[in-house]
Amino acid sequence: MNTDVILTLQDVSKSIGDKEILKNLSLGIHAFEKIGIVGINGCGKTTLLRLIASEIEPTSGTVTCRKDLKISYLPQDPVFDPQIVVLDHIMPDLLMEQATDDSYIYKSILSRLGIHEFDKPLGILSGGQRRKVDLARALVNEPDLLILDEPTNHLDMDTIEWLQDYLIKLKKTVLFVTHDRYFLDAISNRIWEIERSGLHVSIGNYSDYIKGKLLREVDAQRKETRRQAQLSKELQWLGRGARARTSKPKHHVEKVKELISKSYLISNAELDISFQTDRLGKTILELRKLSKSYGSNLLFKDVDHHFQPRERIGIIGPNGCGKTTLLRIITGEEKPDAGSVKAGINTHFAYYKQDEESFDPNLSVYDYIAQYAEVIKTKDGTRLSASEMLQRFLFDGRMQQQKLGALSGGERKRLYLLKSLMFGANFIILDEPTNDLDIRTLEILEDYLDAFDGCLLVVSHDRFFLDRCIDYLFVFEGTSIRKIAGNYSDYLLWKRFNEEEEEESRKAAPPRDTRTKSGIKGLSYNEQRELKLISEEIQGQEARLKELEAELAQPDLTPQDYRRIWDLQAELTRQHEQLLERWFELSEKQEGN
Repeated sequence: MNTDVILTLQDVSKSIGDKEILKNLSLGIHAFEKIGIVGINGCGKTTLLRLIASEIEPTSGTVTCRKDLKISYLPQDPVFDPQIVVLDHIMPDLLMEQATDDSYIYKSILSRLGIHEFDKPLGILSGGQRRKVDLARALVNEPDLLILDEPTNHLDMDTIEWLQDYLIKLKKTVLFVTHDRYFLDAISNRIWEIERSGLHVSIGNYSDYIKGKLLREVDAQRKETRRQAQLSKELQWLGRGARARTSKPKHHVEKVKELISKSYLISNAELDISFQTDRLGKTILELRKLSKSYGSNLLFKDVDHHFQPRERIGIIGPNGCGKTTLLRIITGEEKPDAGSVKAGINTHFAYYKQDEESFDPNLSVYDYIAQYAEVIKTKDGTRLSASEMLQRFLFDGRMQQQKLGALSGGERKRLYLLKSLMFGANFIILDEPTNDLDIRTLEILEDYLDAFDGCLLVVSHDRFFLDRCIDYLFVFEGTSIRKIAGNYSDYLLWKRFNEEEEEESRKAAPPRDTRTKSGIKGLSYNEQRELKLISEEIQGQEARLKELEAELAQPDLTPQDYRRIWDLQAELTRQHEQLLERWFELSEKQEGN
């Protein structure tokens, strides 16, 4: 397999204003590498992707691509024209001008992602549906280098599982940023960690990176212990009497200065989440026969649940099924069509929304928090000023004066998390909390939720987060909600068990007897025989159509393969419809209709 270098960075640096984001990066990307990028919010992950995708220029240094290298880039928040329809959005302008009949290629990838209304304007799609369309646009061009910035944001579980399998099989180079640790671990064979404007390369997947990082930290601790011992020894020497001080050799002084300035332990500031909460009452939250529709679209009906102390519930389901709507009904932001919500007198909600509220980009970080509260109580009763609490959320004095418009997406989310939690609620509601947050912040949030004494209700597509934080699931199925005890991995086991049971039952069932008895309600002998043959042929066609769908799902198809399979599928579908029409005609005659 060809593993040539396809792109190089030579002494690349990037500054935004007076802040140096990346400094003197020199490295190469090889063919077929699958590189996951990690680092804290604001460290420069998106900036690095944009540099490599030629969306922005470096402040210094060069980015050099192999000749004819084809790159596709999925931004974290793509700009789109709300009036343009789905199919036109993903088709290249050149093909649209040529009025080509190759639209089947683009319709195929959209269909695999669950988008079937190709003429729908982007402006009326949900966030998850738009993400799928943008993802299709990036995938369909068959790039040599696929660059993805938080590709799982807003996607439902089934689509994430499909995308994960697709990228594992894809024989292309992939560079991506994600907070989804299962996704990162399954796909990557290299990890780039951005820290303090530099970059560390780790061979292997995310698990290998974690093991290596732990070893490096143990080694750093060992070196720091030795440094402290040396420093103590040198300081004792310097602390001798006057005679020693007047004659101390220069190399001793220089050695002490070096030891003092050279710590092997890098001081990583840690997010500190701690808020005072009230005890929940006997009645916490009761949902009674909730139903909700938008026009003729029924989202859910007859939803019942009485929350118990320390209950931790995750909500999953496809995009547009009503997960966020249910949260909005619970918090009183929306009314149900039927049913009621009763919250206990001591129940206080903290609601972290998927789409953060609109904010004034000219407002400073400090002013944004201070407008809600200038003094905040921690769990142990300590009263902290807004500035001190911002420090605990990794916004130092300088960052507190920054304008909101200058923050990265992840930094804004961290600020919004503080605003959502700081009033000490005892019932936390989180709608996609993991979007845009860095992995370290997620780990600390998970630790906080582990120790949280109240109730938790969370909508999330992050499988690791659900495994870590919840012990009960609401699964949207059609217009109803199935309740399942356990976390997401438990749910997968339950789901696969049921699928295997159904498959075994189907195989064990006796074949349907399509033979007809002569003389039944007017069918002639020839018609009876024709009905039997048509039934068998329809079954064969349906099996073949499923095989063609599976072939279309393969990641390494060429445009010619797409065309061949698409044409076969279209012709077989046409024949299938004709046979069905004749089958219905004979069946009605047989039944005497």
